[in-house]
Order: sequence, then C-alpha cells, then structure tokens
Amino acid sequence: MGKLILSSLEIQGFRGFRQLQIEKLGRVNLVVGKNNVGKSSLLDALQIYATGADPYVIRQLLRSRDESGYDPYDRESRVLGDVEVSSQLTGLKYLFYGREEINIGLRLAPVVIGPMHSVTDSLNLSIGWFMMETDEEEGIRRLRLLQPEEYDSAENPIPRFIVSFKEVSRNYSLGRAGFPGSNRFNCISITANGLDRGLLENLWDGVVLREAETDILTALRIIAPGIERLNLVGDTNFRQRLIREVSLRDQEQRTAIPIVKVTGIKEPIPLASLGGGMQRALGIALALVNARDGMLLIDEFENGLHYSVQADLWRLIFQIAHRLNVQVFATTHSWDCIEGFQKAAQEDKQEEGVLIRLQSRNGEISATLYNEEELAIATREQIEVR
Repeated sequence: MGKLILSSLEIQGFRGFRQLQIEKLGRVNLVVGKNNVGKSSLLDALQIYATGADPYVIRQLLRSRDESGYDPYDRESRVLGDVEVSSQLTGLKYLFYGREEINIGLRLAPVVIGPMHSVTDSLNLSIGWFMMETDEEEGIRRLRLLQPEEYDSAENPIPRFIVSFKEVSRNYSLGRAGFPGSNRFNCISITANGLDRGLLENLWDGVVLREAETDILTALRIIAPGIERLNLVGDTNFRQRLIREVSLRDQEQRTAIPIVKVTGIKEPIPLASLGGGMQRALGIALALVNARDGMLLIDEFENGLHYSVQADLWRLIFQIAHRLNVQVFATTHSWDCIEGFQKAAQEDKQEEGVLIRLQSRNGEISATLYNEEELAIATREQIEVR
C-alpha cells in the first residue's frame, strides 16, 4: 500500500479558515457540512498545495467563483501599470483570511497548507513587494524584495507571489500564466459541474487501449450494465457552432464527445443521451485512473447520480484508489451519498475511509472526524452528520 500524501491537514489563513486542523486523513475522505462552512475551500486549499501554488491554478480557482479581478485572456488588460496590478490584487484578497484589501502597507499573514506539526512539509503562500533595481557594475536589472521600512519611500513597488516549501523559497509574477513542471504531485480536480470536454479528452488519451480502460467501463456499467465499449469522437457540428459563438480557447476545450456501444442497439450513441449520471461516472472514473500516485478532488460527488448507484461507485473508488495509490477527497450535501460511502468503507478491509464534518461556531470553522465504525453507528441510528 502506497504512503498517503497527507496523513493530517492544517490550513491557516486561507479563505474562511483562520486555523483548521484535521488530525487524521484516510485514503478516501468525504467532507460534509452545511453551506458556507468551507467544503469547497478545503478542496481549493488541497489543489493549491498539490500544484505548488501554480499561478494559473490560483486564477482558475478565483475565476470559478467570479472573484478574479483580472482576466489574462482579455487583451485590453495586458498592460503594465497600476490598472493591471490593482485588478489582480482585488481578486487575490479572496484567498486570504479576512479578505482585506491588499496594499503595500498591509501586514498580510501568509496562507499555510500542509500536514499538522510539520513546518518544513507545509506550503507557505504570501504576497511580497519588490522593486526593480539596476546593478551598476553588471548593468543587469534585478528585482529586490522590499523591507517594511522601505515601503513608504518605494516608487512603483511590484507585488509578487512568494511560495516557500521545504526551506526553498521562490517568487513570481501575479500575472504569470503558469510554468511546466510546477506541480509537486499529480492532482486532478472535478468541479460540481463535471469535467470540461478538453480535460475529458486528455484524460481519455491516457487510458485508451490500456488496462485502466476496463475500470472506466466498470464504472459506466454500474449505471448502464449493457455498455460494451466507449470512445471519444470529434464533434464537427459542435465545433463549427463554437466558431461562431465563442473564443478559440473554448473551442480547443470542447472538440470531442464520448459515445458508447450498448447491447441491443446497432449504432453507437452519445453517452449524454443516457443521462447526466453517466457523464458524472465517466468523469470520476477517468480522473481517478489518471491520478495514480496523486490526489483526486471531487466537489459535490452526488451530482447527477441516483442514490441506488452511489454505494457501488464508492466501492469502485476504494478499490482503484488503493490499487493506484490515489488519495481521494470529495464533498457532499447528500445523506444518500454518506450512506453509500459508509457501506463501501465498511466493506473495505484496509480501513481507509474517513468522514470529515466541518462546522462553524462563532465564525471559527473546525472539523469533527468519523472513522468507519463511528460512521456505521451514525448511519444506522440516523444521526445527522451533514
């Protein structure tokens, strides 16, 4: 059995978490709680940790909540100066606890994400202010981090991300588009709305004609037992329609559609015609088998899935996650999802399932853990844990 990426978790200064501590994590973790207690924020923090605070990932997270004050695809905003910097900082304030406006005079506490009681294994994310200076001897312009006592006299200070991990610190532009190889380990995130077609196509390329393709079909057969084969094909009509309606960036994300061969039906049919649950099951299975030795994040697991199939899908997730050494984190509002998770966790002989309940008291978010035995009692007695 592979080692867990995180056996515990501490999040400081991120979104609504002043200091959240989760003492024990399992291989498969289900996060529950009322609205606005930070379930999705917990997944955001894990994605930032997994990707080493990649700036592209951060902007995607902000944009998904309409928090981004800066769109890197907007040509009019690609300018140097106060307008661009100001708009970037407006969005970034939502990452930090308290959501204060970020300016050079603010002593901003860093975001800290990582295992409990392990400073060196935790990721630190902060914003520092720099000044461009010229080395007179070498004639080279360099950025230098400003000290607090220099803030008042600095001309045109430049804000940049500062990321520290394992005693290594680096800084980069807020508007940077990301960089190859920045991910610290494999991490795939599924939003409540599922995978976009571009990512779906990329993940399919990673499994087609390989052993993992069997896992995908097994997941789909939980909902529709008659499925024989799956493939992705180009959607010419869809692409032509997009040319008239959306940008090239969005066209490239949606170039193929999944089709299936079903017993008793002569022609292949679009997977979507079998219902939203099939799309959800495909996305979860594809992401899971591609997350080998990494992490899978699923927001609102139950979306599109009938209650009767959720236990079987959880069983498959436990099996594949153990075999491929994947650590899974999912959120839900659904009691049916919790019951399905509990059944699968109880049957799993590795004791790898943990339910995490987030709750807010006087504005402070904390976590209560339920192991498999405690969760079995809660579901049997119908004790509310959502």
